Amino acid sequence: MAGLALPLTAHAAPPAACAHISHDSAQGASYTGLVVRTGDGRSTLHAAHMQFAAPAGSSPDSVHAMAEAASLLLLSSVTGQHNAACSSWLSEQGTAAQAILASGKSLGMSWKSASIVVGTAQVSVGTAQLQLQGRTGTGRSAATLNLGGLHYHNVANQGLLPTQAHAAFSIPVNELPALLAAIGGRSTAAPAVHVDIAELRAAQKDSVLSGHGQATLTGDVSATSASGHLEISNLEGLISTARAEGQIKLATALVLARLVSHRSGNANTWDTSWSSGVLTVNGFPLPIQ
Repeated sequence: MAGLALPLTAHAAPPAACAHISHDSAQGASYTGLVVRTGDGRSTLHAAHMQFAAPAGSSPDSVHAMAEAASLLLLSSVTGQHNAACSSWLSEQGTAAQAILASGKSLGMSWKSASIVVGTAQVSVGTAQLQLQGRTGTGRSAATLNLGGLHYHNVANQGLLPTQAHAAFSIPVNELPALLAAIGGRSTAAPAVHVDIAELRAAQKDSVLSGHGQATLTGDVSATSASGHLEISNLEGLISTARAEGQIKLATALVLARLVSHRSGNANTWDTSWSSGVLTVNGFPLPIQ
């Protein structure tokens, strides 16, 4: 892909009601000065650099569209905003990515020095990387997601949010178009996507959350479910931060969770489940909401 000049107008751009995407320059699948603005103008992503890696021989127009879709999904993932005008276009790009992964080939994408703005709230991302491996005999694609250098300004409960995160997971390749449509499009229109989480890790100051398990994603938090093993180091520090942020219900839930947890060194561990907005820890429902 190196050195391949992509046409900037022939690809399938997102509908105007979905988003407007531009960049200062593109060399192959490498973009500088990337800007993604939602159709309603409420949210914007700026990235100093974006790189999309696709197999040799991939259609330049398709690669360009998939790169734009990936950037829109990064914006949607952070803001939690869904737009029905994006659903069909995102599903189309998901189908293109599905075909590549189904052939056993891989996809990769990364962003550097990104900033996501919604009104007066801002999330800065030093680096974001997503790798999707080709489909295996089980029909699934293994993936890794890494976020580093996260900073927040005017974001609710920002003291509780991670400064870095890592996830290793897998999804059925044939569910990829639905996942893209669920994240950035109409959240209730897409079918459930079944994710196996091999490793999840998020760090905030001296507190580290880690775990593994399974999740069923729909793009709608109230209809999302998950179960697995969870571990938190320095739980006392997290409780103190929750109280300082005024999250009394969360602080109370963490205190209750501590009572039913198992200790392992500096960490508290649990078997957990999340369904219909209720977190259950070792069989005890906790009042988070």
